[in-house]
Amino acid sequence: MENELTFCQMSLDRSSTLRKNSAWLQDKIVNEDSRHYFFWRGKFLFLDQEVFIFVRKMANDATNNISNMDTITDVLTDSDLIFLGTSDTKAHFACDLSNMNEEVIAKWLDNLAIDNIKFIDFRRSLSLLTHQQGAILSYAKALIHWQQSALYCGCCGSDNKSVDGGHRRVCLNSDCQREHFPRTDPAVIMLVEYQPETGPALCLLAEHHRTPEHMFSTLAGFVDPGESLEEAVTREVFEEAGIKVSNVRYIDSQPWPFPNSLMIGFIAQAQNLDLCLEEEELRSAEWFTAEQLTDFNDWGDDGEGPKLPRKESIARLLIDLWCEKQLALTV
Repeated sequence: MENELTFCQMSLDRSSTLRKNSAWLQDKIVNEDSRHYFFWRGKFLFLDQEVFIFVRKMANDATNNISNMDTITDVLTDSDLIFLGTSDTKAHFACDLSNMNEEVIAKWLDNLAIDNIKFIDFRRSLSLLTHQQGAILSYAKALIHWQQSALYCGCCGSDNKSVDGGHRRVCLNSDCQREHFPRTDPAVIMLVEYQPETGPALCLLAEHHRTPEHMFSTLAGFVDPGESLEEAVTREVFEEAGIKVSNVRYIDSQPWPFPNSLMIGFIAQAQNLDLCLEEEELRSAEWFTAEQLTDFNDWGDDGEGPKLPRKESIARLLIDLWCEKQLALTV
């Protein structure tokens, strides 16, 4: 089925073969139709509440509102641009300006002389983006994070060089020359349900220490080396809540660029109700019926009542799907 989750509707052809052609890449970098996005320390550049996409041919358009075109083209020339893919032969690139401090980036924005242009935190900007834009920018953010964390070779400590449009780094030590590739950390996220002999089904939701109070979500955890996804679900639920589960069923997946995870969603059947919480991970956990969850507020709503996760998250998808199924059974 088509995945409609946030960050999943990538509209670009990633062009993994073309990005290995340095001559083709260089031609696309300076091509007047190429699209460029600008990133600075977790934020993307926006103009009038829309993501700002620079196209070089704007320089030849007398109606454009960029009075200092060199301010943009200079950073494109001086930066290692990250190639994101193509759309209708047009190449898309991300330009990371994070090496500029706050004073320098503020001056750079001033030099653009464009009204209502500013950097907005990516997570907070999601409501301003289409699903396709969200997928492109999440891809850019994940690659930029990897680039920033792989400046040096993990084997010998020498400098790494970015190649293949930012999708590979190579150690510059001639005795090493180790290749490094972007990493994705798989994480399982699961809604645990329990069906008593009589009465409505229950699901287990928890308050995590890393989220605000009264925000209830599903359990989750990273996959260990040498572990299957189903084994990870079983282990994480038992470690965090003391619950043994069976009938682990895959539902959906979602890339999560905070910073570089792949969330793999499941529903699992609990064998018991007795909770034994891992207090370092969870503030609290409770069993809820679908009817009870209909009274919960959404993430970000005012008030002190219980809340459900962000609507763009796979955690919310798992909860919503489960509630829809249970409520349909009561009609």
